[in-house]
Amino acid sequence: MAVFIYTAIDPTSNKTIDGKLEALNLREAKEILRNQGQIPTKIQQDDQAMTVEEVLQKLPLIGALFSPRVGMKDISLMTQQMATLLNAGIPLIEGLFLLEQQSENKALKDVLKKVRADVIAGDSFSAAISRFPKQFPKLYINMIRSGEVSGEMEAVCQRLSDLMDKTMALQAKIQGALVYPAFTVLVIIAVIVVIMVVVVPQFKALFEGNGAELPLPTQILVACSEFTTSFWWAIILASGTFFFWFNLFRLGKGKPLVDQWLLTLPLLGDLFRKVYVSRFVRTLAGTVGSGISLIEALVTSAATVDNYVLRIAFDKARESLLQGGSLAKPLEQTGAFPVMVVKMIAIAEETGRMEEMLNKSADYLDVEVDRAVETLTTMIEPIMIIVLGGLLLGVALALYIPLFDMSKVVAGGA
Repeated sequence: MAVFIYTAIDPTSNKTIDGKLEALNLREAKEILRNQGQIPTKIQQDDQAMTVEEVLQKLPLIGALFSPRVGMKDISLMTQQMATLLNAGIPLIEGLFLLEQQSENKALKDVLKKVRADVIAGDSFSAAISRFPKQFPKLYINMIRSGEVSGEMEAVCQRLSDLMDKTMALQAKIQGALVYPAFTVLVIIAVIVVIMVVVVPQFKALFEGNGAELPLPTQILVACSEFTTSFWWAIILASGTFFFWFNLFRLGKGKPLVDQWLLTLPLLGDLFRKVYVSRFVRTLAGTVGSGISLIEALVTSAATVDNYVLRIAFDKARESLLQGGSLAKPLEQTGAFPVMVVKMIAIAEETGRMEEMLNKSADYLDVEVDRAVETLTTMIEPIMIIVLGGLLLGVALALYIPLFDMSKVVAGGA
């Protein structure tokens, strides 16, 4: 329970009253005062009554590090359990209480407690969860709202759970595909650091004792080693600065350029494109199946794709629908959708089986993603071996060519 400081007007005496009260949230605090016959004019949480954990969570920038997190897996499990409870005929408020009691995630338990309090106060379930956008995205809220309107909350919850499970499976595939190349890059960086900091300085002392002029590759290698050992702090600072500004650029005005560049990357670009399209189609199927209009479903589904280029393409598809056109044609014009998927969507528009055909399209795209992941993992290994082998070969030649020259001089002198 949080402590709130309030200022209210007593209608009987027309006097201003200051005080404190305990409530789950701001809404409940207002309801308590109104039930007491008072008119609240100012209510705010008492910072002095907050715990250390709550104070840390409110700090700018670093507050998120201290805030308990609710992952998609937690939300998916909760939604699946909600569908089961509703199917068993348990009322929503009682179901929320049961979910709150059995939840092992403290952050989710707190959210469910506040949501249940809002529902008891008269809010709809969708309105209550909309106050927690970090835990419940817009897609989730819209689908729950459609379930409330249609009276099919159980089916919508089941559909939402399935959709999140598919999304997590897709993310797991991508993470698994990127683990090997990321690990290999780290190994290459570690090898370079060891060579520059440990190996080259030992050879440098040997070369200086000889006094002979070094070949150009060796001079470059020695210069790089000297710079690394003398200005390692500058390299770390420059790298951190670069990634910081690149991240700002990627999230700001440079997002269109970066997103376009990601789609043109060898091997990875095709994989990213298929993942984005698969997620879009799967989400579109779920939203349409929940009773949301196709135009609104397009907007909601496009928001799940974090790529500016594809979002523009999806916006054009929405404009085509608003003008009375088809969905398949503008999607085909994007160049991101396989011909098979475009044809299946066109058939869906003709037959009215939109949800069924979209789900089949998403299944087809998932198979394409599996193939792209397999291709990536198959080709990335020899590429990384060639890169690492070429790097080590270049370093070895740069270090040992002067030694061969020294041995020739020694042999000639003998």
